[in-house]
Amino acid sequence: MHKVSLYIPCFNAEKTIRECLDGVMQQSYPIDEILIIDDGSQDKTVDIVSQYPVKIIRNGKNKGLAASRNTSFRQARNEFVAALDADCLAHSDWLKQLMDCFEDEDIAGAGGTLVEKYTDSAADRWRALHMSQEWGKELIENPPFLYGSNTVFRKSILQSISMYNELFRNNYEDVNLSFALYAQGFRLIYNPKSVVEHLRKDTLTSVLSTYWHWQYYRNIKFLLADKFFRRLTAGIVTVFDFINSIGHIFRQDWQKRDYELIFIDIIAVFYYPWIGVKYYFQKILSRIIKI
Repeated sequence: MHKVSLYIPCFNAEKTIRECLDGVMQQSYPIDEILIIDDGSQDKTVDIVSQYPVKIIRNGKNKGLAASRNTSFRQARNEFVAALDADCLAHSDWLKQLMDCFEDEDIAGAGGTLVEKYTDSAADRWRALHMSQEWGKELIENPPFLYGSNTVFRKSILQSISMYNELFRNNYEDVNLSFALYAQGFRLIYNPKSVVEHLRKDTLTSVLSTYWHWQYYRNIKFLLADKFFRRLTAGIVTVFDFINSIGHIFRQDWQKRDYELIFIDIIAVFYYPWIGVKYYFQKILSRIIKI
């Protein structure tokens, strides 16, 4: 049986981290060490996790999810490194199901499925339908990518490809890593029997903001030499992506005549230009101030 290190990146996670850790303590597969990466939390996250048998690593300031993941791999003492987001509750055999996937040496990582625990509000239903983090009910070798919310990777393989790209901060870092592993000939496994429950609850603005960041960082791969123009290019491409994606989402919701979700779709059409202008105004202002 392989020894496993597990890490949980945290940023202001006081609402969910206790439930997350309680699930970790109930795993049927033994966990050799638990690392909590505190990414500059300003709430009671550290006070809560201090009540559990974990090692706390503090970034000092908010560096983003990709940086916290890299810190975990540098600090982990085992070859197999599991990851669980702070707003996820793992079923008791979650880790065992993932570890059973490592039958061959060229399998770099395995990931499970995420199901939404809360779908009462329209915002939560919109997230569950249009921002799902799973690839279906069948085991898949080499899925499009592994969602970062719940995974296990071989440490040595990730170190060989320079681990997570911190350019992406909190979004798309998992997709980019999967693509990098595929480019080097490694395999990934998606196992739907490995299940975590998503403990997130959204509002209208929080779910639309999260979706905006998903789209934005997916397009920041359009790199230019200058950091500012790289972001500007990503933003312009993102606008066109939004037009296409929201149109597709609207058609889905209209076919179901789900008017609560249709309302969110309509709000998105007006919200995204506003959030885009706000984002770039802040960037331009900060650039002027530095000059």
